[in-house]
Amino acid sequence: AKILFGVAGEGFCHSSRSELIGRWFLERGHEVMFAASGKSLAYLKPLFPGRVQEVYGLHFVIKDGQIQPISTLVDNIVQYRKGFLTNRRLFSRAVADFVPDLVISDFEPFSAWWAFRHRIPCVFVDNEHLLTLATLEQVPGRMDRLKARVVTRGYHTRAKAYVIMNFFKAPLKSSRAVFANPVIRKQVMDLKVDTKPHITVYSTDSRPEARQKLISVFSQFPSHPFYIYGFPVEDQDRNCTFKKISTAGFLTDLATGAGVVASAGLSLLSECLYLKKKMLMVPVQGQFEQKVNAVYAERLGVAHQASQIDTDNLRCFLDALEQPFSTDERILWPDNAAYFAILAQTLAGIGFDI
Repeated sequence: AKILFGVAGEGFCHSSRSELIGRWFLERGHEVMFAASGKSLAYLKPLFPGRVQEVYGLHFVIKDGQIQPISTLVDNIVQYRKGFLTNRRLFSRAVADFVPDLVISDFEPFSAWWAFRHRIPCVFVDNEHLLTLATLEQVPGRMDRLKARVVTRGYHTRAKAYVIMNFFKAPLKSSRAVFANPVIRKQVMDLKVDTKPHITVYSTDSRPEARQKLISVFSQFPSHPFYIYGFPVEDQDRNCTFKKISTAGFLTDLATGAGVVASAGLSLLSECLYLKKKMLMVPVQGQFEQKVNAVYAERLGVAHQASQIDTDNLRCFLDALEQPFSTDERILWPDNAAYFAILAQTLAGIGFDI
């Protein structure tokens, strides 16, 4: 089959997941054209030469580690004309010449809307539809929840199926939706796991004042070295080592450390589950999906959540590292084979045998 694979550009989870799914399709003899934006475009192009097209994608404006709603809206409106021309060229030329039999969308709306208009079957393979197609326990943040649901519904509501990657079980509202285990990159699978005393930190706020705040908190726990990523300058201050951004370096520190302090995105959370590393989660303000992840990760005993990093929150987290890792039966553990078995079964259910 010919498959158009739309990939959202915000969030590493989309990039890494689409790489694995795209390779899975190609290994089975299918033709794949990626339509990607933002960070996913930059990530996928060198991995799949000649198979990746640019699609204009909606994006967030993040300042000081927080989503800026007004700036996000204005920036997307300002760039709409350029984006419209980009997408018109893509769909009227490259996609029209490709003639796809199936559209796969990792939370990429324009490929899904194109599929709907041209009566091509569409399947979503994302984690965001958790917010609209699952019955969730109460999570704080009513306005963030409302905005997230409106946006998710607007992306497309008439897909043939929804394969929702998630790390916990919950009731589903639609017979077209199914949960699937998280998938993990080979780089992570190949890591050697150890438990050294250091804590691996990834900060979404790179301001100098954010750096000083981390030092003031972390320095109160001298028995733990803190390896910190996300800042532009390499440096050492007491027990805080600021490291340059490096995938290999970060993953090594992740696999060999005692725990992780970061935001609450699904990609890193899944890797921590796979490596059995507890997290202190600080959700990005304005991202309801991250709030859901943090609340459920805490309920399942694999993380602590906090609105900020302070002495009390960090002490509570460090004390919990002494306890065994949770084995709660509600956890959907990372499992690539299980994910692709569910995806194959779902596609077979709509008439596409893989």
